[in-house]
Amino acid sequence: MSPNREAIESGGVATLPNAPEATPTSTPAAMPAEHHPCVLFATNGSPEANAALRFAAALAWRDGLLLRVLTVLEPLPAFPAQGSVAAYEITIGMERAEGILERVRADLAKFAAMQPALTSMLVGTPGTSIAEAARQWRARYIILGAGKHGALERMLTGDTVVRVLRHSAAPVIAVPAPAGTLPRTGIVAVDFGPASIAAAKHAATVIGSGALHLVHVRPEVDVPATDPHAWAEVYESGAQSLLKKLTDDLRTSHPDIRTDTTLVRGHPSKVLLDQAEEIGVDLIAVGQHGHGTVERFLFGSVAHAIVRSAKCAVLVAPPVEPAE
Repeated sequence: MSPNREAIESGGVATLPNAPEATPTSTPAAMPAEHHPCVLFATNGSPEANAALRFAAALAWRDGLLLRVLTVLEPLPAFPAQGSVAAYEITIGMERAEGILERVRADLAKFAAMQPALTSMLVGTPGTSIAEAARQWRARYIILGAGKHGALERMLTGDTVVRVLRHSAAPVIAVPAPAGTLPRTGIVAVDFGPASIAAAKHAATVIGSGALHLVHVRPEVDVPATDPHAWAEVYESGAQSLLKKLTDDLRTSHPDIRTDTTLVRGHPSKVLLDQAEEIGVDLIAVGQHGHGTVERFLFGSVAHAIVRSAKCAVLVAPPVEPAE
């Protein structure tokens, strides 16, 4: 059995032996590519991914990071008696993947500022393969296209993004077709957990210089142990205090970011989408709260809805592992 066939049947992450890695320019600071932090742009070749490529290239160039471009060939079903057919399908798949990467290289060549870039194709399921590649390549961010704004297209591409989110240890940014430039304004869902704090800091880093709106969405249903009015005052006072602390921290770590805070009540995804539309932000940032069954269900109800519906880029920070 050929190495390609073994990789495909195992479903693991494997670089195809004949997959070229192109280096249009040298890696920053003459550091070997495997040791240099990168921005990972993953694409399936769809036209909607062009905006995400522009976003990834701009972010890598601005921050002096290596740009890695990845496309993933999904494993084929195992048909032992039809080896010639499988080999043919492997060849066709590799040719299609190389065609995708060639188009990306051509698009990169059109950019005024050409940043370092490596292109690769992998075999595996997209969600786990992209997340594992990001870990191996020390990706600071994973950039994905979020597709069109039609309900069906956003549902399908949104599912791909969420599959990556469930496995990723790096922040994931989903970029819809109308976007493509780096954001100047953002809105962050803040629940004061480590993941949402990380989301705020990542959003500030991606924006660099601009405005960041910190929004805490109070649950629609409270279960106070005391008088409801007293509980509301205590809750809002505590939330405002924590928002001020986060604002002060961001001003210290990101002095070029202007911040404001909002405390509202409602369903998080609807509130964020409505406020993002009203303010006209370029980026929505949220934190992810773990990979367990319950966490996935709750996560899907908020971030998945935002990824599917947002008209701007969406940054999702991964869960923060507890310190041992």
